[in-house]
Amino acid sequence: MATYAGMIDSMDQNIGRILQTLEELDIIHNILIMFLSDNGGCAEEPGGRDMSQVPGLPETYTAVGPSWGWAQNTPFHRYKARMYEGGIATPFIAHWPDVIKANTMTNQVGHIIDLLPTFLDIVDKSYPKTRNRISILPVEGLSLLPIFQGKQRAGHQTLYWHFSNNRAVRQAKWKLVWDKSFKQWELYDLIADRTASHNLAASYPDRVKQMQMLYQTWAILTDVEAPIPTRSK
Repeated sequence: MATYAGMIDSMDQNIGRILQTLEELDIIHNILIMFLSDNGGCAEEPGGRDMSQVPGLPETYTAVGPSWGWAQNTPFHRYKARMYEGGIATPFIAHWPDVIKANTMTNQVGHIIDLLPTFLDIVDKSYPKTRNRISILPVEGLSLLPIFQGKQRAGHQTLYWHFSNNRAVRQAKWKLVWDKSFKQWELYDLIADRTASHNLAASYPDRVKQMQMLYQTWAILTDVEAPIPTRSK
């Protein structure tokens, strides 16, 4: 964990050097800088490392284990690969002095799929419908530019997650989660309970059923639960 903290400190200092240079060049006011972390703290076990090697060097690889992996996401539940907030919620910092008011925060929900639509919106371009006469699926994200401008945007109707048979659906304040360790749907009100600590599935069975059906429709549409094909011999 000390190695991890040292890397964060080094990253912070060097990001500061970049920002200082942009300020000295007097161009920082019209540059959009976005910083966001990977999803969730890594909970891989530290075992297998050569204990004679100092961790952190380019040729080394180590991990902090589930306890520190969970602690990195405080106050959220669980860690990477799980669909609880500790596995998918990340810090997101946007800096653009000409557009974004300093020292402001928003509780509007964003997703990484919103980045491409944001860039297209900023440069006033549309996403192509075809490429070499082949139809292209439309982007599913929504531009973050209205949020950067201090406006209220029309948010996502529904967001879905799936990884390693862990699943989640979000609709407005409601989030439905399936963890493969527990094998049951859990329901959380993320406005009243941002850390998702109180499972409300038993109190709202109809909502659980409705959101579960939405997930199943999406899973079929995207083929996320289809078996991985094997190569024929």
